Amino acid sequence: MENENSRVKRILMISSIRDDRWVTMPIDELFEWRPYSLQGILYNLTKIGWVERRAGNKECFNPRKLAKVIDEFKPDIIYTYGSILSIQPLISRKFWCKHKNFKVVHGWDDRYGDIWHDVYGWLPGVFMRWFEKLMIKKSDAVVTLSIYQKAIAMDWGVVCKYIPNGCDHLEFDKSKCDIKLEGDLNIVYTGDQARWKRTAEICEAMRHVPKNIKLYITGRHYAYLDEYASDNCIFLGYISKNDQWCVVDQADATVCTSNQDCNAKIHEYLRMKKPILGYDGRGNMLFKNGHNALLTRDYKSTLMYLYEHPELKEKLVENAANDIPVYTWYEIAQQFSDYFEGLLSGNEYQD
Repeated sequence: MENENSRVKRILMISSIRDDRWVTMPIDELFEWRPYSLQGILYNLTKIGWVERRAGNKECFNPRKLAKVIDEFKPDIIYTYGSILSIQPLISRKFWCKHKNFKVVHGWDDRYGDIWHDVYGWLPGVFMRWFEKLMIKKSDAVVTLSIYQKAIAMDWGVVCKYIPNGCDHLEFDKSKCDIKLEGDLNIVYTGDQARWKRTAEICEAMRHVPKNIKLYITGRHYAYLDEYASDNCIFLGYISKNDQWCVVDQADATVCTSNQDCNAKIHEYLRMKKPILGYDGRGNMLFKNGHNALLTRDYKSTLMYLYEHPELKEKLVENAANDIPVYTWYEIAQQFSDYFEGLLSGNEYQD
């Protein structure tokens, strides 16, 4: 008979990612497409020895349909990501699954209620704050990459496992990038610029600083920011990963405007050894303001201070490197694997 401890473990990862490639791509191609976050974790779990399967809206929105997927795959862990599909595995297990011997672990990356309030309005925000608390309390276990959210969960009587974001060592070819940053102080913002990210605040600040202080923004176009485009607020749009890292490499400082302590770009900036400007809010859970980052609600004054004190950049980078480890996605996956193994052996309160 197969030894339970030596049996290959199975993980079903559920996400509301709407791109069909999330479900259909082979795992190595999925990781090549998006070598970070869920893809980085899952790909490297397979390297450690886990067998994976992925599911999305089509497979999971109906709990009865999801039960068939569960019974076919027989997962040990179901890892849920995002707000919409996270309660379905619990419903499936209670009413329809024949295979019930699995743990439902929620990956809690964002404050869903806050986002729904900002994106959809007050009433949807109220609903999602209630639903968010429900899913955190009802899941068998919760993993969060946010120190702030770990504290929130404690207030709700839930012990979360903290596993931070990761970032692999970044390789890029400067000779293949034609983008040259031209300011005397170059600030770079990469990634999503949705309204709830508060990107407009740094854009607005650029109207009030000298033209030789320049902000370069990469990523998807958001029309609401068009009014800020200027000689010193430059939108590069989508660029290749090689160009993105070349742009960050040229930066004097990088910025993360969202009220978070866990945004993926933070660990990318840390990996690139760049000073970080951030929003003076939840970021204080990760950073020590003025020591390893500059956190502010007045970007104009902070940009001018950094411009007038260039020696501060090296200090911020050195202190951040000493204070905040940056793990590769394989190392992050190993932390997940160790935690999952502990859950399956009955050790539910690891930290």
